Amino acid sequence: MAELTGLHQTTEAVSLSLQALLERLPLAPTTPLMPPADAEQFVSAPSSGLLAPAAAEWFASASGLGLSAPCSKLPCPALPDIYNGDCKAGEHFLQSCITYIQLSGEAFTSDTLKIAWVLSYMKASQASTYALHIFGHPGGVKSFSSWTEFEKEFQAEFFPLDPAKTAALSL
Repeated sequence: MAELTGLHQTTEAVSLSLQALLERLPLAPTTPLMPPADAEQFVSAPSSGLLAPAAAEWFASASGLGLSAPCSKLPCPALPDIYNGDCKAGEHFLQSCITYIQLSGEAFTSDTLKIAWVLSYMKASQASTYALHIFGHPGGVKSFSSWTEFEKEFQAEFFPLDPAKTAALSL
């Protein structure tokens, strides 16, 4: 029971930190936002499973995640909905994230930022547990060698095992 309480508190702390980050992201910034020179430290998991103090401080004080304006001349792409881990919605969620990233041009400067950004929308139910596991991993977001590796793992974890079979069973 104590482990569940601790996990719940950890989940709440990460969720609040991510919510604070998302609230600070401008919908249509007019000037590019630049990450601090040491931004990579924010995507490495701290040993406690919570955000590193530097990350928490930056999230509380920064005006963005280091993303440049994704929609300075075009309409802003829609942000993805919060994802809860439902396999029926996994493909839609990932495609929403990919679409936003592609339409944002040079806003996402590394695979690490892309992965951290996607994980920031995984804050309900099974998806939250998955994101906490990644952030709690010794390598954190950097444990993925590339966006492609993250995408493959996401598909294995959150896509239906056999979409045709799943569709047939639901009839």
